[in-house]
Amino acid sequence: MQALTPEQLKTFLATICDENTSLDSSGWSAENPFWGHCAVVSLVAQDLFGGDLLRASLEKVPGFENMRSHYWNKLADGSIIDLTASQFGTRYPHGLNHESKQRSYVLSYPETAKRYKLLALRLAKILNNNNPLFDDPIYQKCLFNALNSSCQKLKFGCVITKDQTVISETHNQTLEPLKSFCEPTCIRLSMQSRSDAMIGACGHAEELGIWQVVRAGVQTNECELYVAGIDTRTYSVLIKKESGFTCLRCGNQIYQSQLKQVYTPVVDRWVGINAQEALKSALAFQAKLLGLNR
Repeated sequence: MQALTPEQLKTFLATICDENTSLDSSGWSAENPFWGHCAVVSLVAQDLFGGDLLRASLEKVPGFENMRSHYWNKLADGSIIDLTASQFGTRYPHGLNHESKQRSYVLSYPETAKRYKLLALRLAKILNNNNPLFDDPIYQKCLFNALNSSCQKLKFGCVITKDQTVISETHNQTLEPLKSFCEPTCIRLSMQSRSDAMIGACGHAEELGIWQVVRAGVQTNECELYVAGIDTRTYSVLIKKESGFTCLRCGNQIYQSQLKQVYTPVVDRWVGINAQEALKSALAFQAKLLGLNR
């Protein structure tokens, strides 16, 4: 996927921002699509371009007090981009006192996190050729959960169902005893994806989901597991060309739990295999990766 420029991103965002992704839904209009979007747009821009989030208070800016604050981006090269500047029209508040804010601070507000994830999935849908999978409720849940992950490389979300009812939603996340693998930079950024799965700080979404079901006292052999991933550095989603499972670490857990079906996204749909097939395909993938004859 070709890297976006800030101007290209702004063009895409103008078509997908709406009252549901705005802080002020009553004030939003199609004529001013970025109204109330500074925080969530800045988070998306940081995903794609890196750098810092800058925040300034608007509490004393006439006409914009209800917005409370304004966010924009400082890129790694020191340049400044403000993709939602147009929301102010001709009244842009120049000379604001600002400070850098951690991403975790911005996402600590549940409604902001919800709006960010909705906007991120809309952008991902566009950048992935409007794949019909994005209209599937379970796929949406998987990616919503994946966006909760702090993984620096690939974010995965897992949904487990029983009798068509969702009973578990998880994402890959740092395990405290292993966090040194991610400080300051994730060790897996220098490793081939899906190789050496035991090396890294994250508990995988699938294994965390399985254990969540076990602790809830639900029979795992009566459950179906769905897993999907996204790389927020490019907003590309992980879509397979053929059915199969590729993580031997999770394949082992899936086999031991004897899940009824394991679903992965293939081209434009979910494709399911049983627990034994999941483990076999994961073994075959790893063997090929390592050049082994197995």
